[in-house]
Amino acid sequence: MPLSVGDKLGPYEILAFLGAGGMGEVYRARDTRLNRDVAIKFSDAGFGARFEREAKAIAALNHPNICQIYDIGPNYLVMECVEGAAIVSPDQPRALPPPEALQLAMQIAAALEAAHAKGIVHRDLKPANILTSSSGVVKLLDFGLAKQADDSAPGDETNAIGVITQVGVIMGTPAYMSPEQAEGKPADARSDIFSFGAVLHEMLSGHRAFSGSSAAAIIGAIVYKDPPPLAAPPALQAIVRKCLAKAPDARYQSATDLRLALASASTRGIPRGSTRTAALLAVGVALLIGLLGAGIYFMRSRASQNDSIVVLPLQNQTNDPDADYISDGITESINNSLARLPNLKVVPHSVASRYKGKPVDAQKVGDELGVTTVLTGTVAQRGDNLRVNVELDDVRDGKERWGQQYNRKLDDLLAVQSDIAREVSQRLGAHPTAETQQRMTKGSTGNPEAYQLYLKGKYYTNKLTKDGLAKGIDYFNQAIAIDPNYGLAYNGLAYNYINQDDWYMPPREAGPKAKQAAEKALAIDPNDADAHLALAIESQWYEWNWPVAEREFKRAIELNPNDSEARGYYSWFLAPMGRGAEALAEARLAQQAAPLASLGNFFVASVLVFTQQWDPAMKQLTSNIELDPNFWFDHCYLGRTYEAKGRMAEAIAEFQRALALDNENTEIWSGLGHAYALSGNKKEAQKVLDHLKELSARTNVAPYSIAVVYAGLGDKDQVFSWLDRAYAERSYFLAVYLTTDSRLNGLHADPRFAALKQRIGLPQ
Repeated sequence: MPLSVGDKLGPYEILAFLGAGGMGEVYRARDTRLNRDVAIKFSDAGFGARFEREAKAIAALNHPNICQIYDIGPNYLVMECVEGAAIVSPDQPRALPPPEALQLAMQIAAALEAAHAKGIVHRDLKPANILTSSSGVVKLLDFGLAKQADDSAPGDETNAIGVITQVGVIMGTPAYMSPEQAEGKPADARSDIFSFGAVLHEMLSGHRAFSGSSAAAIIGAIVYKDPPPLAAPPALQAIVRKCLAKAPDARYQSATDLRLALASASTRGIPRGSTRTAALLAVGVALLIGLLGAGIYFMRSRASQNDSIVVLPLQNQTNDPDADYISDGITESINNSLARLPNLKVVPHSVASRYKGKPVDAQKVGDELGVTTVLTGTVAQRGDNLRVNVELDDVRDGKERWGQQYNRKLDDLLAVQSDIAREVSQRLGAHPTAETQQRMTKGSTGNPEAYQLYLKGKYYTNKLTKDGLAKGIDYFNQAIAIDPNYGLAYNGLAYNYINQDDWYMPPREAGPKAKQAAEKALAIDPNDADAHLALAIESQWYEWNWPVAEREFKRAIELNPNDSEARGYYSWFLAPMGRGAEALAEARLAQQAAPLASLGNFFVASVLVFTQQWDPAMKQLTSNIELDPNFWFDHCYLGRTYEAKGRMAEAIAEFQRALALDNENTEIWSGLGHAYALSGNKKEAQKVLDHLKELSARTNVAPYSIAVVYAGLGDKDQVFSWLDRAYAERSYFLAVYLTTDSRLNGLHADPRFAALKQRIGLPQ
């Protein structure tokens, strides 16, 4: 029977009746022990099990947007007393302004995210269960229908994510329940997302998304009809539309995805408040610096553009950083597949990778890079199960062109990547011809195991550490053992050896292996631009075969004119050939192709250093470091620039910063030793020499690096002795640095220097 004012339930004194529902009556009460007001839900003993379930559900949560539970009795539940009104008033229906609706919606999504993370699905999300205070704080309450993963009442069935629903029983409020709830089917977290969509639709329109003259009519509308169109910003329309998809697989697959979509909408002309987050501001400033330094290559009129796309790094939602090889690999594979399509502008992966791990908004990224579409997504691995969510957004109107969730086994990774690339190309109207399809698949693999091994090889190789490069070789070789016609794996090997050349591996070992791998890739596909580039680099760095090197550089550029690295490494060929103006022009083209990529910007800076243009070099390097402070090459070359300008303390500091980023790289140690010597600190320079010589007893140390320190000390005989060793080992440093390194300027008048150039075949 109902309670009256003054009645007591244990230490709680009833103050007022607040309302009633299917799960009992709600009262305001006074906790006489703690002297505070609370809300009490009271019912007869028949609801005891459900009250206990609700108590367990709420007790598992601790979130500012979820009503807290304080106590439980035999037939009552004691909760936080929330001073507020329902988020949408049934008595005075009105459409909320989009900024207000968005602020409230983000809080609801955050509450759902916290609940779902605990395996709890609300199952009765509706305006009456969402209160908002006068200050705009949302509180989600009434978990009376919630289920937990460990709740195993008889007759219940567990769905895919561990939340159970009694099969055949319709639970929830008709106007806001999902189609699967309406049909008495198991409901998981995506059911709450549908209900959220219905609530958000009502917040934006002032009317229910689904209505009817009876509960049966409402359920029919939910299952078979679409809601009325919304007069709201396109970004919010797209979110509501996706939430209210009839099929659970077509909705947002998690509250996290939903929350991120709302956060993205907040930057599309729907302000969340007076300021953006510091993280977004920092990213925006960094990207602005990069774009100013790189020019306005991407900033062109959209009216004259065909479809263009950036494939942003898929977010790894697995609690294992080693699983990055999956998210990184899928991203790069999709990018590479799309880049082979004609009439489709694809932002280089090296540029897109700058956004990894940063809070980004599709609209903002599209504006920054001058593209019409942005592909985003997430990857989650649970044992052998893989879940990949992707979304293709058109940044011109804020509408989603396509979205999909893939729930597959890890062995299906290759198929997932192929499916996504195919779907995206079709959505963009880029229907490849039979010839293009053949070119897209040439050099790839159809073996899922080989593909996974290749992705691991790429992942570890890209770390550019001694251990990572060694692991990369092992994985590439495993992939090739499974599929001997895997051209991409041979390319991976070739670049791995190139990256190790005279850093971690002697040139006489790295050079021939790089050439062999590149030639095998070309045997599979003679038009493989990456393989031509690898062969060009090897021909210059190791074989010192200048005509072949230039021919291969030009062929690589012909096959892929927008390849930043092909043009950048070609500039490293032209500079030692004495063709400085051509070198700088190619470096500029490399930068234009990848204005936000560290390497793309570094090519310009390095050629300025090679041609001893110190002031422009200093300006470029400083800009590069502002864009990416963790690229050690920039610090190393800035140290050389300061040194050339006589600013020795600053030079030493830059080399030390570079060492803090990569303590194993002997080129950095060499620069530091030379700077110490030139500054008059011969004791520290000798310590660097001793360190390099000691290190050479257990790993590869380029003789050129030791020669540079001796050059700083003014010991010419030792310099030439170590340069002769570099010659005997066919060091790449001689091919690139001998005639471009200002630290050797004092040797140019020595006949031994001219003789060395002649032996190598460099221009006199």
